[in-house]
Amino acid sequence: MRWFIYLWIFIFMISCASNALNKKKEAEIHFRLGDSYLRQGKPGFALRELVQAQKLDPQNPDIYLDLGLAYMARGDLDKAEAQFKKSIQLNPEYGAAYNNLGLLYLRQKKLREAERCFKKAINIYVYPTPEVAYTNLGSCYILQKKYSEAQNAFRHAIEVNLLYLPAYLGLGRAWEIQKQYDRALNVYQEGIQYLPEAAPLYYRMALIYFLKGEKEKAKEYFKRVIQLDQGGLRQHAQKMLKDLQ
Repeated sequence: MRWFIYLWIFIFMISCASNALNKKKEAEIHFRLGDSYLRQGKPGFALRELVQAQKLDPQNPDIYLDLGLAYMARGDLDKAEAQFKKSIQLNPEYGAAYNNLGLLYLRQKKLREAERCFKKAINIYVYPTPEVAYTNLGSCYILQKKYSEAQNAFRHAIEVNLLYLPAYLGLGRAWEIQKQYDRALNVYQEGIQYLPEAAPLYYRMALIYFLKGEKEKAKEYFKRVIQLDQGGLRQHAQKMLKDLQ
């Protein structure tokens, strides 16, 4: 009789393990679909899938991160904050969750809270993209009018990743705000060395030359924008070039 009980317990344990594995696989399918919808800019569809994923795998921090992003995209910032915090609770070393929580606070103009989150993300050794958090920290400092700190943050981002365009744009913007246009031009020129087809860098340079009254230089860089960009910057550059004729 005892062997029968042991056999029943063994079968029950295997059944439970199999059910748990099946739930995780189903959760992964819903998560991947939700993540895909999120990348397509469809947060409503993303939420439908991610809520299902969360029910099936409630201990997965990646699901809560995407839920936070989806709620933030819909403007439901309180729910987004709760999801980011839950993601961090499940994985205290989740740099992306801290970074996105910082972006949420930045959107709410809670600058001190945002600053703390970005710094936390940067200090997490396993966070794979610290240049993103450094750049967001720089933007946070700009809003606080801490321009020296902002420049340091953007420079750190560039040191981490020489190909990260937002860091060059942020550093150049910090100099432009202080009307240090030549220094801004140097930053954008530096970026072009590594990102020779980055239209926003040429656009910023064109605008600076326009402000300085160097029309021929401005025309040169607006023309380069038109060559490189197929979107809104191209239209702006065409209009500016027409005004300069």
